Amino acid sequence: MLITMFGKKKDAGTPGGDAQAPVGFTKRKNFLFFKVKSKPIYAFPELEKKGAEAKEQDNPVKRAGAEKRATPFSKMINNIIKKKKNYEYSLREAGIRQSPYDFVKRMLIYSVLLSIALGAGSAFVLYKFGMPTKFVVVMPVVLLFAGYMVLSQKLVETPLAKMKSEGKKIEKDILYAARDLVISMRSGMPLFNAMTAVSTGYGSASKEFAKVVELIQLGMPIEQAMEEVSQKSKSKTFQRIMLQASVSIRAGIDVTGALQEVVEEVTQERVIELRRYGQKLNAYAMFYMLFGVIFPSMGIAVATIMTTFINIFTVNVEILAMVIFSIVFLQVIFLNLMRASRPAFSM
Repeated sequence: MLITMFGKKKDAGTPGGDAQAPVGFTKRKNFLFFKVKSKPIYAFPELEKKGAEAKEQDNPVKRAGAEKRATPFSKMINNIIKKKKNYEYSLREAGIRQSPYDFVKRMLIYSVLLSIALGAGSAFVLYKFGMPTKFVVVMPVVLLFAGYMVLSQKLVETPLAKMKSEGKKIEKDILYAARDLVISMRSGMPLFNAMTAVSTGYGSASKEFAKVVELIQLGMPIEQAMEEVSQKSKSKTFQRIMLQASVSIRAGIDVTGALQEVVEEVTQERVIELRRYGQKLNAYAMFYMLFGVIFPSMGIAVATIMTTFINIFTVNVEILAMVIFSIVFLQVIFLNLMRASRPAFSM
């Protein structure tokens, strides 16, 4: 399309190049004592709008004003997101379609509501049991703040926890699948057929091999498919197996022997980790017996006997309630420590 401007012909055919230049101007008008200036006319108004938006974003004055308008709550959310590595990728992998800002905001609001409910419920229970007024007021407030700190941390890290749990599921069965893969290849089966065989029957580990098989069937080279799937996998053992296999294929060496070496190394590492877990468990069991069984039972018995002879203090319902709460708290801590240190794989 050719548009004439000031006796010259200008090409405004495609939305690129000089399309953002004006192709004409409006007429000047007089309104009472004021003169209305002419405005440029663009062939593609949508490009003009996009250019104006880009200039507004690049304007340091307006950007500084937007930063000033940011609330402390939004700054706190942005700081939380910055501290979490690959948070947006974790959201996509967990099947959450919200943006990181919206998801963190929603989780913080949920944690506030749940902590308020926890504090109100504990206050109601303590009041019903006839606890002193100070205890009824102080204990729910402590539970409210502690509950908010724990719940906000747990809820915000939900996508990361899902990725870790998925990685643990893969680690649980990956060694069995790798052994089956090596046995199949030693019997004369090609690598692709061996991976197809282990793509079922080993839970989450089979799903990882199934992804490689699917990419190969779509026409991707086998070594490239291995590298692409291993980069996105949450299992370090699967990454080692696939990378070793792809390197062996590119170098033209025996893939079966290389995979066998990786399987043996992983087995030795897991044996060492199990021994370390046994040593940790012995220490946890000793402290659990001391602080969770011996001290509470003997302490209550000794305090009861001493108060019958010496009037130091009186063992009443409030003291027993605090002791029971402390014992339950210690039980939860020890159980979480044992569960967190337990290996997430099978031999």
